[in-house]
Amino acid sequence: MLASDEHAAAIATFNRQIWGDGATGEGVLASRRRSAADNVVAPGQAPPFVIVVEGTRVIAACGSIPQRLWDGVGEHPAYWVKGLMVLPEYRGGPLGYLVLKELLSHLVAATGRVTALAAAPAARRLFTALGCADLGAVPNFLRPLRPARIARRLDVAAIGLDLPRAVAMGVRVAQRSGLAYLAGVAGVALDCAAALGRRGAARVATTYSSEAPGRDELDAMWRGARGALAASQVRDGLYLLWRFGPEGGMEPDGNPYGFVTARDAGHLVGVVALRRPKAVSDPRLRGTRVATISDIVFPPERADIGLALLGGVERAARTAGADGILCSTGHRALVPLLRRQAYLRLPGNMHFFLRDVTDTARRWPSDLASWWLARGDDKEDGVL
Repeated sequence: MLASDEHAAAIATFNRQIWGDGATGEGVLASRRRSAADNVVAPGQAPPFVIVVEGTRVIAACGSIPQRLWDGVGEHPAYWVKGLMVLPEYRGGPLGYLVLKELLSHLVAATGRVTALAAAPAARRLFTALGCADLGAVPNFLRPLRPARIARRLDVAAIGLDLPRAVAMGVRVAQRSGLAYLAGVAGVALDCAAALGRRGAARVATTYSSEAPGRDELDAMWRGARGALAASQVRDGLYLLWRFGPEGGMEPDGNPYGFVTARDAGHLVGVVALRRPKAVSDPRLRGTRVATISDIVFPPERADIGLALLGGVERAARTAGADGILCSTGHRALVPLLRRQAYLRLPGNMHFFLRDVTDTARRWPSDLASWWLARGDDKEDGVL
């Protein structure tokens, strides 16, 4: 069923069982009120959130995030599918399929358009079975800033990047034998290559701040960038401030985002929402500190702006004590810039799904390289 305010206490109990956090019924109600106020698809309504109830217990749930999609010409309302979860003792049965099917029926009825990112093979099979097109895995790119530290600490088998077995085994042998120090030598070469790759971007000024630019500036920047994009989430001031600003980005330890901005002749022409490394990193990272490019916006045809932004990201990440920078994208304009900045391509583990039952379905490109996607799109940029 669709969740309502009366289910708040049961949802809080479910959240505590899944996440081990201190969720409360009052907190769930407050979150529903904020989501309703921020809903760009149906203002004032909480986004669809489907639950499976056994007696008074919530045993499975899946939610959604309102969004606007850009097709190169105009904006269209849509929803991201977010957070399919089933209690451990009920997994392996039909609940995942049932809850996702019910949610998709509501989302399709509301907008006709649904997007999702999914990593687990079981979840990907569910999306495909329910009529969503799998456009492929979004590649991951890692810019090593302290390669020796990464090589010594990182557990390549645990982080789920599906590296070839021979590569993973070779890294483990190097870690055990002490050869990982050679990565430090490679790091010097990477730094030199990145600096040389930015030579054409010197006239674009970049700054880093914990404060986001104003909405009007962000709106103008988006209007200047969107014309060359065939498919993307709308990344204007309304979205960027909602998602990464003081309220949207706030977490128990504060807002983890900073902003790298690029200006040309005084005008804002690009921005990156950079997630700083966590004070306590994912256990799989074994103390490795990773900064994340959660979002990036600039005119795709302006390589100089993109390179300037990546240079600003590197400086900000080093200041924050990051060992590396993670970026997830497959767009044909951004991938070459990442390579020029010594980002190493890793296998993607998040597949992008799309379903559109409206007359705009034929407008969406079927190749992932035409979609401007970012790691923060479905609020999973805090997870490796």
